[in-house]
Amino acid sequence: MVIAGVIESPWNQPVLSGFQFAPIFSYHAGHPFNLLAGGEVNGDNHTTNERPIGAPRDTGIGPNYYDLDARLTWQHKLGEKANLAFTAEGFNILNRTNFGSVNNEVGPLFGLTPGFTTFNVHGFRPGTPIAGGGFYQPSTPLSFTSALPMREIQLGFRVSF
Repeated sequence: MVIAGVIESPWNQPVLSGFQFAPIFSYHAGHPFNLLAGGEVNGDNHTTNERPIGAPRDTGIGPNYYDLDARLTWQHKLGEKANLAFTAEGFNILNRTNFGSVNNEVGPLFGLTPGFTTFNVHGFRPGTPIAGGGFYQPSTPLSFTSALPMREIQLGFRVSF
């Protein structure tokens, strides 16, 4: 889902006119991923794409993420043919940690544990407690391993003539 818009300054005074604000809010549902066995399962010597026994494709669900980006521009006429524009852009303004990938290597017998009911699994944030004790680390199966970029701000100006 993406919500975007452009809002222009309604005033005519020289200092207050020429502003333009353009926010973009986006929400992304988690992307599916394959669970990997991490070793030989089928006897075909292709260990990089082997899934655990009984696991269908795309049974893992990655993290949901959302983002707010915005641009604020102020344009001012310098003369008959010259314009000056100042721009401030912000990316991931809310500075939310949006995880980008998950450790999908779970082992060849992942679905054969007692009480196991479904392969539809979600990732875990590093630092989340594990049921048997300890905490999820990036190297733990189904733990998030990377994050999308943090808040970024860019400033710029342009002279057109």
